[in-house]
Parts: sequence; structure tokens; C-alpha cells
Amino acid sequence: MTIEPGPTTQPEPPRQPDPTGQQNNAGQPNNAGQPAPKKRKLALILISSVVVLLVIAAAAVVAVNQISGQQRKESLQLLKEDHLSALVDARGKLQPAANTYLAAYKKARNAPASQEEAEKNSQKERDEFQQAAEAARTALKNVQSAHSSGEDGIGVAVGQLEGSYLGFVDHMEGLVESYPEFEGLFRADGAGCNGLFVGSKASTLRERQTLLGQAAAPCREAAEQLKQSKNVAYVEFARTLDNRVAQLESNAEITAKSEENYNEFVRLKDQLVQKTDDATARNASEEELFKIADEAKALNTRIKNNRSEFDFAAKRYLSGVKDMPVLVEEVFSKKIAAEIKSYETVIPLRVQVLKDAVDVELVE
Repeated sequence: MTIEPGPTTQPEPPRQPDPTGQQNNAGQPNNAGQPAPKKRKLALILISSVVVLLVIAAAAVVAVNQISGQQRKESLQLLKEDHLSALVDARGKLQPAANTYLAAYKKARNAPASQEEAEKNSQKERDEFQQAAEAARTALKNVQSAHSSGEDGIGVAVGQLEGSYLGFVDHMEGLVESYPEFEGLFRADGAGCNGLFVGSKASTLRERQTLLGQAAAPCREAAEQLKQSKNVAYVEFARTLDNRVAQLESNAEITAKSEENYNEFVRLKDQLVQKTDDATARNASEEELFKIADEAKALNTRIKNNRSEFDFAAKRYLSGVKDMPVLVEEVFSKKIAAEIKSYETVIPLRVQVLKDAVDVELVE
């Protein structure tokens, strides 16, 4: 089967515009005669205005960013060169001011003077230390305000420095604020811990235990107050002191009880001696004599055990009394000195880390 080709259609010739501007070949009105050029001109003007505004806005953004970037660099430069230097200087003045106050207070206390009088006579040095502490806190605030963001490297470095720096300031403030309480613990007119040493005042171990119990109550109250200090060394000392006092009381009770037991054993021994003499005089049986011997053996075992308990408690009691001055001395010679040394090691490292973080951003 052959497929017959279908009818072919000739393409319609393009319509030419009517030169009169009235109608086209299709009979429709021609738009060529309307004011289209004016509309296009207005549209071009509007578009050009928008483009100009966008260019101006973009230039303004660039300028603001440049100004903001420059201000940030100036702020970081100020942070590194001025604020950090002021912070280091402020920290360096804090410890000498604290030492000056401690010396002034102790000198006034040894005049002699009461705690209230000593605090009054060393008020000038106390105020100077407080000014140094406030200057140190202000220096840290200036460092913090120089960099608002806490999420970048500089912010992290500032946060780390803040923790160590405030720890040091709190340590020194606690050292000064709680010094009168610490210094007066073992004074005769102080908190009462001096009354713990009652050995020469007591004629018996039970009397010693009673006097110790009376002195322990105010001493414990003073230790509780010292536990509230912002200085870690004072707090640790107060806790240790509280435990040592409890050990003294426990050992004093054991030795007093052992002494009372010993007096009872002397009485029982005398009874056994008399019982043995009576049994021998009446020619008692071997069974009765063996029974008396067992009683004596049991008594000897009790005496031996009692003596062991007494010796152990007595040695611990004497050791606790002898170690008490050492415990007090080590607060400054070891504990506080170690805390300050730790801060003196960490804080300069934190400062250097912050400087390095600033340098990195300034280079960028």
C-alpha cells in the first residue's frame, strides 16, 4: 500500500507593519504609534536609580565593614597593649598589699591588743589592700569588655584567664579577711583553741578529758567560721583542725577510761590475792586453787588489753598535741605558699595564651 501525501500548506508570509500606523494585515490596531519609548525611558531611569542605590548601599556596607574591622583591630590592640598590661600590674600589687596588712595586724596584736583594737590599728593597711583588690577586679573587667564574643579563640582565652585570675583575687581577699580569725585561734584571749592544751592543769586523766571537752566546743565554733573563708588554705586547715580536735577528745576518753579500769584492776587483784591466801590457809582443794588461778589469768589478760589500748591512745593524744603547732605553721609555710605559687605559674600562661590569640586575629 502506498501512502498518499497529504495536502501541503504554504507558510504564511510575514506581515509587514502598516506604514500608516492604523492597522496591520490581520486588521488589529498597531501599537507603534503609542508612547512606548517614554515608558521604556522611565523604566530605564527607575532601574538606573535602583542600581545606583544598590551601589551606594554596597559601598556603605563595605565602608562600615572596613570601619568596624578597623575598630575591632584597634580594640584588640588596646586589649593586648593596655588592658592586659594593667591587669598584670594590678595582680603584682595585690600580694605585697596583703603582706603589708598581715604584718601590720600581727604587730598591733602583739602590742598587745585585742582583736578589735588590732583591726582598728591596721585599718589603713586593710583599706589599701582592698583598693588593690578592687583595682585588680576592674582590670579584669576592662579585659572582658574589650572583647564581647565568647565563642572564638580570644573569648575562650579570656574565659580561662578570668577563672584563674578571679581565683587568685578571691584567695588573697580570703587571706586578708580571715586572718584575724586564724591568727587568734590559739591566743589566750582568742577563740579558745589554746584551752586544748590542758595536760598540766589536770590531776587525773578524767579531769583532763573534761577540760578538753570544755575547750573543744568554742574551738570547733571558731573552726566552723574559718571554713567559710574564701581562702582554700584556711578552709582545709579548719577542717583538719576539727578532725584533730575530735581525735584528741576520743583519745582522751580512751585514756581516762583505761585509767579508771586500771584502778578497778588493782582492786580486783587485791581481792584475788586475799582469796588465794584464804584458800591456802584452809588447805583448799586443787580444783578451787585452779579456779582462782584461772580468774587471775583472765584478770591479767584484761589488764594487758587495757594497757595496750591505753598506750595506743596516749601516744596518739600526745602526738596530736605536739603536731598542733606544726599544723598551724604549715598554713603559711606550705599551704598558702603553694597556692600562690600555683597561681603565679598559671596566670602568666593564661595571659600569654590570650596575647597569642589576639596576635592571630590581628594578622588575619
